[in-house]
Order: sequence, then C-alpha cells, then structure tokens
Amino acid sequence: MKSKFWIVKMPKYSIIIFCILNIIASLLYPGGTLNDPEQTSYLFTRNFLSDLGTTISYSGAKNTISCILFNTSIFISGFTFIMLFYKVKDLFHFKLLSNIATLFGILGGVCFIGVACTPADILLDPHIFFAHGIFRCLFISIFFHSILIFKTKGFDNKYGYGFVLFGIMVLIYIFISEVGPDPRTHPTALTLQVISQKTIAIWLLFSIYIYSIGLGKYIYRRV
Repeated sequence: MKSKFWIVKMPKYSIIIFCILNIIASLLYPGGTLNDPEQTSYLFTRNFLSDLGTTISYSGAKNTISCILFNTSIFISGFTFIMLFYKVKDLFHFKLLSNIATLFGILGGVCFIGVACTPADILLDPHIFFAHGIFRCLFISIFFHSILIFKTKGFDNKYGYGFVLFGIMVLIYIFISEVGPDPRTHPTALTLQVISQKTIAIWLLFSIYIYSIGLGKYIYRRV
C-alpha cells in the first residue's frame, strides 16, 4: 500500500501543492525581471520560475516568502520523483533497463532538490547545473521507461507514446535553453526562454501524472 501511495497518489498531490504554492509565490513576488528591475510584479512571460526562488528579487527587494514557497514546492516535487522512480523499479521484469531508468529518474529528483537548495541569486552556477540536470536525467529515464512500457505485457502502450512525445519536447527545450540566444545579451530572447521553460515544466508534471495513472492501472491488473 505504501508503494501505491507514492506511485499513484503522491504525484497528484505534489502537482497540486506545486501549483498552489507557485501561484501564491508569484502573487507575492516583489517585482523585477532579468532585463527590467523596475517591474513591480511577477510577469508570466518575462520571469523565470526560478525567479520566485531567489532571496532578493531583481527589483532589489527581499523575496523571502516567495523564495520559501517556491523552493518548498520544488523540494516536494523532487522527493516525490525520487520515491516514485524507486518504487516502480520492481514492477518491470527487465531488470537492467529498469535499474537504468530508476537511477536517472532518482538523479532527476535529486536535481530538483538541488535547485531548491541553490537560489539563483546567490548560487547561480550550481543552480544552473541542477536545472540542466533535471531535464537531462529525466530524458534518459523517460527513454528507458518508454522501452519498458513497450516491452511489458499488460501496460498500455499509449503511456509509452506519451513519454516519447515528452522526450521530443525535452530535446527541443534543451536546445532552446542551452543553444538558443542568451536572454542577458539578447533581451528579446527572454520571452522565448521563459515561455519554453514554463511549457516544459507543465508538460513534465502532466507527463509524470499521466504515467502514475498508467502505473496504477498496471498494478491493478497485476493484482
């Protein structure tokens, strides 16, 4: 029953917590963007998610409450991912593939926690390292989980196709965020970077939630 909680229920709860805490954090954010410190509020198309987690906003004001709320939501998400991927490793018969998928899934969760522990305004380099690590690790994990789904009898292949689509989205995001124009030197690129980050973050949470539903159905069929 404990495994089912982390596989089926907690992903849903963590997504709800993430959304609520970040909505509140965005409303309380004192303002400022990367290229415009005079802004007086959080702008959906101009502020990165991690702006909510800074100790001092771009406007120069203290950002304590939003920082706590954002980093708490990221920490909970990371811990949930760690537990989810750990609990599902024994559901599949292909142990090597399962172990690889589990390892990188757990590392992705660790990177979430790393982001929560490294506010971008005071620990920028490790923050970027962990932020990039989230998507690199989860891409590898999702790749192997897709194979496991396709190879496992009784697991609906539509969940594997969903992961394949998400993997493509992750590759596009990695290209935009790491190869695309720097929003610091190309201010017009800020909106592209911000929107792509939020899009992939929402898609990530949605994909993991859908996967947990598929896992729940698979567990039910096995009982």
